Amino acid sequence: MHGVRIKVCGITCLEDLRAAAEAGVDAVGFNFVGGPRCLDPARAAELLGALPPLVTPVALVRLEEGRVPDSLLELLGEFWVSHVQLYGDLTPAVMAALARDGLRPIPVVAVRDVQTLREAGRLVGAEGGFRPAAVVLDAWVPGREGGTGRTLPWSMIAAEQSAGHMQGWPPIILAGGLTPDNVAEAVRQVRPWAVDVSSGVEREGAPGRKDRALMEAFVRQARRAMSDA
Repeated sequence: MHGVRIKVCGITCLEDLRAAAEAGVDAVGFNFVGGPRCLDPARAAELLGALPPLVTPVALVRLEEGRVPDSLLELLGEFWVSHVQLYGDLTPAVMAALARDGLRPIPVVAVRDVQTLREAGRLVGAEGGFRPAAVVLDAWVPGREGGTGRTLPWSMIAAEQSAGHMQGWPPIILAGGLTPDNVAEAVRQVRPWAVDVSSGVEREGAPGRKDRALMEAFVRQARRAMSDA
């Protein structure tokens, strides 16, 4: 059993970037989609230039007509960012084209019910014709694209896995309302490749600003849960 990987998303400042690395995370997410955690190019360049060694950067991107916007593509190329967490209308053909350009697509699936998962299987599974690097499972909230603080139905996902309906899927990155208090149970039920947290490790009333102690507790609880599984 592999150790669960941990991504802290919505990093907005150097202090939090360093604290996340020191807490032991494997990856950090930089938001180019929108909301209070969205980065402008200058701030993003500052953060990417200060990225600690062996911490993988992941760019959150909304596609425009199946493409990463040119201005953002230039920034990602400058700092060799290949992992892109994708929002918008996705198809296997679109993701395959991005992969040919040197990117590693990670589509986001907002999980509403069992049918959502099975439909997602046609996008990310072997039958789709292209298998992305990974897939993020996030909570479904009307009009929102993540960072909602809502949890997923972990038992439903586990049941679909046990029934073999998710066979052939790429590695699962579990998101959606995770906190230091609930990540252990989420890991035990779903056994994901990685977990993804944003608002669950933030300072109260300060979207985009992380709490060092909460990040440390999240890492500790997630890794302990997988080792006990």
